[in-house]
Amino acid sequence: MVELHELHLKDLQNPIHPSLYEAYGEYQILILRLPELWEGKANILALRSNEFWKTKGRFFSYPFVIVGEEIYFYDRKLGELTHFENGFKDLYHFLDEKIDAYMEDIEIAHDKIAFIEESLYKKQSFNPMERWHILKKELSRTERVIIKAVDIFERFVTKHNFTETNLLNEFNDLHEHLERSLRSTIAANTQLDDIYRYHNIQTNDRLNRSIYLLTIISVIFLPLNLVVGFFGMNTGGLPFQHHYGTLDAFIAMIVFAAVLTIAVLWKIKKY
Repeated sequence: MVELHELHLKDLQNPIHPSLYEAYGEYQILILRLPELWEGKANILALRSNEFWKTKGRFFSYPFVIVGEEIYFYDRKLGELTHFENGFKDLYHFLDEKIDAYMEDIEIAHDKIAFIEESLYKKQSFNPMERWHILKKELSRTERVIIKAVDIFERFVTKHNFTETNLLNEFNDLHEHLERSLRSTIAANTQLDDIYRYHNIQTNDRLNRSIYLLTIISVIFLPLNLVVGFFGMNTGGLPFQHHYGTLDAFIAMIVFAAVLTIAVLWKIKKY
């Protein structure tokens, strides 16, 4: 086993190191940072559980050292390199398992998005936008990590000289799976953006209806306030000062309000 450069050893030991591929003398360093979003499957009971939504995604950096056809995985707990007996075959199966798990997580994300959409359409009692914020945060972080992983893995497949065509095909297949998962992640984020726009349209529509109703009430009652203020002035010579003046003023105000309401409604219907 070759001696690792001090900086490369620190990279391997860093549990949050971003994806990296670098050739250095006799060996190469490959670090793939991949997400693990949720444990378990998304069923209708899980989707209705608040705990299932609050589960935070995790990100793991998987460090490898490549020496010719030999593959070593750096075990951070033990602080040492573990040799893969079957070389690139073991590396392929290791990464294939992690990428497939992430692709399943993205399917769960799409199920969650569909659940949020249905909740908005059915106007359920709980606020689906709280869950929207949780999911949007996780998927936005995930998209950034996957974009970097796809770029680094493509560089690894392109620059490494595989001795077997089958190995090259298998790693190209892994790269295609990563790209597919990235497309699914971007699509999920786009769906969440569409849901947010729909929610804003609904909110603005309710707000506009409220303002519209308040405007109509203001149009009707502001003139009545003017009339009340006028007849409330403590001056002489005002109309309706005879014995039935209060009744006459009340009837006049009711008639005025009715005529004004009819005029407003006619104007609204006309436009």
